[in-house]
Formats: sequence, C-alpha cells, structure tokens
Amino acid sequence: MKNSVVKNFFDKIKSSDKMRYVILFVCVGCLILIVVFNFVLKKTDDKSSDDTDAAIKYVNELEDKLENLLSKVDGAGKVCVCITVESGMETVLAYTTTCTETSSKKETVTTPVIVNGKTVVLKEMYPKISGVLIVSEGAGKLSVYAKLQQATKSILDLDADKIEILAMK
Repeated sequence: MKNSVVKNFFDKIKSSDKMRYVILFVCVGCLILIVVFNFVLKKTDDKSSDDTDAAIKYVNELEDKLENLLSKVDGAGKVCVCITVESGMETVLAYTTTCTETSSKKETVTTPVIVNGKTVVLKEMYPKISGVLIVSEGAGKLSVYAKLQQATKSILDLDADKIEILAMK
C-alpha cells in the first residue's frame, strides 16, 4: 500500500507542469541563498583576516627585532624568539552622535565619521603580549640569562614571569 502511494505521488509530480515549475523555482531559490550567504560570510572573514594578518606581521617584526638585539648581547650567541599575543589588532574609529527630540521621544543615533569615503581611525592598538620564549646559545650562563631577561623586560615592558629563557642545544 505504501509503495503505491509513493509511486502515485511521484507520478503526479512527473505529469504536472506546474509542479515542475515549483520544484525548479525552489531549487533556484536555494541556489541563490547559498551564493548570497557564501558572499556575506566571505566578506566578514576577509575583514577579520586583515586584522589577523596585521597582528601576525606586527608579531613577526617584533620577534625579528628582538632576535637581532638579543643576539648582540655579550655571550648570547645565536638567539631565537617566539612571542605570543592575546588577540589581534584593535582599531578605534571616530564616531559622531546626533540627538533628535520629538514631543513623544528622544532618539540618539551614533554613526562612524567618514571622510573622502573612508572611515576615520582615531588609533590602532597593537595586541597585548602574553608571553615570550627566548632560546639562546649562551643562556646556560647565569650572567647572560640575566642580561637577556632584563633586556626583554625593558624592551617589551613585561614582567619576568612572562619571559621564558632556555639554553640552545
């Protein structure tokens, strides 16, 4: 009995021209929704990846500078540095606030300031450093270890507990 009901249903779909158009319309609609959602999601991913790329570039440059400086410390020898950060770059935008008041309500609207088609950036804040690993050929000597730690504390404004120094093998 079930097989005959299912078979009758599909036979009606096959024979009905209106049903074919409905199915075609639904399929095209689904395809359009998929394309739109992929486009929207890709746009938001691109924005966050720009922030991530800027943070990675900042960290890489900082690691290179620190390696270069620390390798010049007397007795340090070859130095490798790894820096970890808590988050990505943070951008603070300029906003303007407009207040309108009618007899029944007060409305406040905040919008970003745009000049020449671009949003005005007040400042860009670099990510906060959460830790540093330094591997040095000379770190086995206490005097070199202390110099590396003090230099890193001074350069990056970090507490000693966020700096790990190891001897290179």
